[in-house]
Amino acid sequence: MIKAASVGLGWWSDELAKSIQRKSKKIKIISCYSRCLKRRISFSKKFKTQYHNSYKSLIKDPNIDAIILTSPHSLHSKHAIQALKNGKHVFVEKPMATKSLEAQKMFICAKKNKKTLAVGHNRRFSSVFDFIQSLNDQKKIGKILHIEANFSAPGALGYKKNFWRANRKESPGGAIAGLGIHMIDLMCQFGGKVISIQSLVKKYAVKVNIDDTTSALFEFNNKCTGNLTTIFACPFTSKFNIFGTSMNIFSEVDSNKIKIIHKNGNIKKLNLLDKKTLLLELEEFADSCIKKKQFRIKNLEAIHNVKIMEGIVKSSKLNKKIYL
Repeated sequence: MIKAASVGLGWWSDELAKSIQRKSKKIKIISCYSRCLKRRISFSKKFKTQYHNSYKSLIKDPNIDAIILTSPHSLHSKHAIQALKNGKHVFVEKPMATKSLEAQKMFICAKKNKKTLAVGHNRRFSSVFDFIQSLNDQKKIGKILHIEANFSAPGALGYKKNFWRANRKESPGGAIAGLGIHMIDLMCQFGGKVISIQSLVKKYAVKVNIDDTTSALFEFNNKCTGNLTTIFACPFTSKFNIFGTSMNIFSEVDSNKIKIIHKNGNIKKLNLLDKKTLLLELEEFADSCIKKKQFRIKNLEAIHNVKIMEGIVKSSKLNKKIYL
């Protein structure tokens, strides 16, 4: 049993904790830390944990095996490296970092200290991903020509000025770090690495100082194209579609729905099982900590996802295609 501590106590830390506390035999949260005492006390009462009054004391606690990081994006690298140097395994919520250079430093530190560093891209554990991956492994899709994805939500419409996500340092390119990077990760699993980006990043609706409407066109090294849309100011959408020479696949990732149009015109609609993706990713993290299983999201893949996020922002700023 991996004994973990949750750091950065907000909505998502609660979601991760709810997925495993008193449910998993592989990992449990035994302590927590936030700069806010009220949040420390609230989390510890809700999930029956202890709490630490400083991050330093938490990462030096010999009873803690691993840290679950849901702190602000720009602090991921600093917090992860401190924990890794103190002998802790680290599960860090996506994005791995806000800058690819910082993500690379995290990766090097984990290797040097021989600890697991896992990045939480939970859609990689979804039924939709598994189903499409199986089709691709069996070569049923044919040559993949284009991938399109849209992950959008209205969250930023309600952001207040002092909310940590409501600034460009934490939310570069609008909704990429919060939403779009999930789809970037999936797109790269079928398209390969992104080699060129042309993007538009705009602010049309939100009141805080971030962008809300992002669109990017990619070229992948598997010789296919892709386009990503991620909007922080519209109703919830989670779509991932693939166009191949043998079939087109239209999926709703978070609703576990798939529609396939075969080249002969036949249409098949599927409702897949709802997998507990948060439980699955945290248990696989626990297995990787004790070397039973390799965590499926490789650090180099997570670093590449951050490079793409940086590239989208750069392309829009320069108003031209850029190459990674």
